[in-house]
Amino acid sequence: MRLCFGSYLAVLVSYKAIHVDNKDLCEALLHSVAPDFEFTYEGQLDADRVREDNSSKLLRCEQNLSPDITNPARTADPQEVAVYFKKNVLPLLDGNRRKHIILVLKDIIANDQPVRVGNKFQGIDDDTRVDKVGGVTKKMLASQTAFCFHEFLAGVFLYTTAINNRSGKDTIKSVTVDYILSFSSRIDEVTLIEKEDSKQAALISAVRESNLSTESANEIAGNLIDRLAPLVKPDRSLLVTLLAEANGKCLHCGKELGAPKRGSFPIDNCEITYLTQSADEIEEYGNAVALCKGCAPLVSNFTVSEKSKLLEDKYRLAESLILLDEISGIRIAKEIEAVLREIDKIKNLEGLAEIDITELVNIDNKIYELSLREVINTRMKRLYKTVKEICGRLEQEIGFDTDKFGRSMKFIFETLEDGVRKNTNITDPQEYVANILVSKLYSQIGQKYKAACEIIVAYLVKRCDLFNAHAKQS
Repeated sequence: MRLCFGSYLAVLVSYKAIHVDNKDLCEALLHSVAPDFEFTYEGQLDADRVREDNSSKLLRCEQNLSPDITNPARTADPQEVAVYFKKNVLPLLDGNRRKHIILVLKDIIANDQPVRVGNKFQGIDDDTRVDKVGGVTKKMLASQTAFCFHEFLAGVFLYTTAINNRSGKDTIKSVTVDYILSFSSRIDEVTLIEKEDSKQAALISAVRESNLSTESANEIAGNLIDRLAPLVKPDRSLLVTLLAEANGKCLHCGKELGAPKRGSFPIDNCEITYLTQSADEIEEYGNAVALCKGCAPLVSNFTVSEKSKLLEDKYRLAESLILLDEISGIRIAKEIEAVLREIDKIKNLEGLAEIDITELVNIDNKIYELSLREVINTRMKRLYKTVKEICGRLEQEIGFDTDKFGRSMKFIFETLEDGVRKNTNITDPQEYVANILVSKLYSQIGQKYKAACEIIVAYLVKRCDLFNAHAKQS
């Protein structure tokens, strides 16, 4: 494996917040050493497309960083870059995945072995300083367990600015969902710590000890704090991320809060709540959840086990976001919204004709999770015939192709199945995949008709071989 800016960016892209574009994350990193750097020039046509293309080339290791980045990076103050990262880069990342990011970067660095290529060597020697902020060498990093996240992130970034960016093409291919999820069981190997920025503290202290009047010194120091000090709590972008990973619901009571869409802010009936386990635990992304206004005040009375349960739910939902991102480019039939709207109208009607479930596809050998099997069979006993009629009618009226839609969902399932089954933290992989299929439909039509999404997925299970036949793995 090879560490370069492209492979470094690939890791952060895998753990970015739900609302963040790759190009915005890339530019935020580069602006830490070159605030005025732009991929575009004034008056350029389709500037957004140019930004997208250039950041993609860097991500794919198809071009090197511009000298406008590498030159100032050589003389940049590492502590100032670290302060910038805390304020401007961390809000763009999924705060639940800080430990994962550290573990992945450690793994890439550990496996970046020096080899001779022609007359030169590529790779990282044991005594190479790979963290320019902390001054940590590759050998030291191997045994390091305590990390100040923003300093480590900034330090490794500064190292990558001096590396040939074309060396990481194969590494980019290795940063897959399976690779990412493989570190979930190891997060206890990392301890996150907070450090006060020494340069910021010294600067403010110098101002207050100057010969200025107390009033003037405090005013200047206050301005410095506003400019340099990272925010105590994340801004609303964190709330967008927390709501997205919780499917727009209160993590405690399940109340619908509104799932945010790209570029929009969530509604104001919820707030960020920190589930700290002790008085000295810092409030951070890792213990932050989105709760409704009714549940948030109750947190002070929660037991440690109740907080732990909520955080487990948070991590489980956050992991599903990684998988959803993996299938974000797969489109389903555009007519599906009309189908779901019709299903939504009939889901609670009485008197629907029931059918003998044994006449449909037998899922006993396909669905080994009893609770999921029972839910599908019970739902389809009452709704299968009506849903089939709706699909048939809309095939005639709007050209909806049920078979094509079924194949698309099967492809999504196969894309997800292997990664989910390898994740030992998921106890019910089939139900997990089924829920992601529902979430895919739900998100693609603007967070509408959730119950209808569940019904159409159950319909596809009973109608065709959506789930492959296999025995339960021991």
